[in-house]
Amino acid sequence: MVKKSSVSRRAFLAGAAGAAAGSLLPRTARATQAARRVPPSEKVRVAVIGTGGMGSRHIEALISNPNCDLVALCDAAKGRYMPVLDNVEKLSGRRPDGYQDFQQVLDRQDIDAVFVVTPDHWHPLLTILACQAGKDVYVEKPVCPTVREGRAMVEAARRYGRVVQVGTQQRSMPVFQKAIDIVQSGRLGTITHAGAWVGVNEWQTGDTPAEPPKGFDWDRWLGPAPWVPWSPERMSWMGWHDYARGGQLTNWGVHLMDIVQWGIRQDRPLSVQALGGSYLGNAGQDNYNTIEAILEYPGCTVTWEQRHSNANANKGYGITFSGTQGRLFVDRGSFVVEPEGVGIKEWVGEPEKSWAYPPHHDNFFECIKTRQRPAADIEQAFRTTTAVLLAGISLKVGKKLHWDGETETFLNDEQANRHLTRDYRAPWHL
Repeated sequence: MVKKSSVSRRAFLAGAAGAAAGSLLPRTARATQAARRVPPSEKVRVAVIGTGGMGSRHIEALISNPNCDLVALCDAAKGRYMPVLDNVEKLSGRRPDGYQDFQQVLDRQDIDAVFVVTPDHWHPLLTILACQAGKDVYVEKPVCPTVREGRAMVEAARRYGRVVQVGTQQRSMPVFQKAIDIVQSGRLGTITHAGAWVGVNEWQTGDTPAEPPKGFDWDRWLGPAPWVPWSPERMSWMGWHDYARGGQLTNWGVHLMDIVQWGIRQDRPLSVQALGGSYLGNAGQDNYNTIEAILEYPGCTVTWEQRHSNANANKGYGITFSGTQGRLFVDRGSFVVEPEGVGIKEWVGEPEKSWAYPPHHDNFFECIKTRQRPAADIEQAFRTTTAVLLAGISLKVGKKLHWDGETETFLNDEQANRHLTRDYRAPWHL
């Protein structure tokens, strides 16, 4: 069981050859001591771990960013990262080094920062190891699959003095910054309710075991997750609890609940209750496609709605803040305030060009040089991730749960508390 103070024992990985943990720790410790300070005049030297869908979007943005040099790419699938290397060279004139073993990336003392853009189940170990190795980290959301792992990530960032930015890029978007200013200004009155929802139309089903593609290190891809045969459907990994604790609940849920908690100035729910199911069928996958959740905060309730049957693809997600004087709706394109008597006009922003939002990258690179906390710091993003994880646990145990935000445990419920951590497949350890 991962304890709250487990990071003090250090996260470690056994290498592909079954190396003992002790053989890994000294070299990560030496790298921490040798971590270089990036001068304001220099570019940040970056590696990206994970070159799939979201990874490729980050890479596309990074190669045109004047604040960094992309020097290395890493992926368990050689057939995936090799074409990406070719494309980077074609577009930028520079060819990064390619790796299947992330430890080779972390061992390089000339790398200042790593982007962790893997499936969710890898986020904790890679972030902690990168912090130990003296790297600053940009890790995609959700921060973690379990609460205990997330707390260990926060402790690692603080212990090793690293900047850890999370891919909740809406924190850097003007539309949300302006909307939050209004919500917190009091012009809507006292906020008594906030709601967030997402509706998507895709839903992967099936699980047909097969041999992995040539050059795909399936054992490395699984890492700490339980062993199962490779299947093409598992490459759309969000449907499986072992790789994503909740599907869209921990995907879009983190993005939207992050803005909710920011707006209400609350990040520790008092209770949570969730209902749902796979009413469209799941055929071998175990994350639900339909979820309703209610979270109680001091002075405010928050609702989450998730469905996989959306008739209006242009308004497939959003957030509302309801106050005693008015109501605000916001998404990445605009915000609207009702009623008109509140006197706030609709605000329309620029169309979203990429999910990898360059200003969020820029904030990360600036903080690497100033050593300030970034816009989406690991602690704040962990607390957002916690909220949606609690909803997922309520769904699992089938009842309302009461949460102690100080101890990060459920009150008088050992069944629910068992879901705050997860077992790791040997030889991986936290």
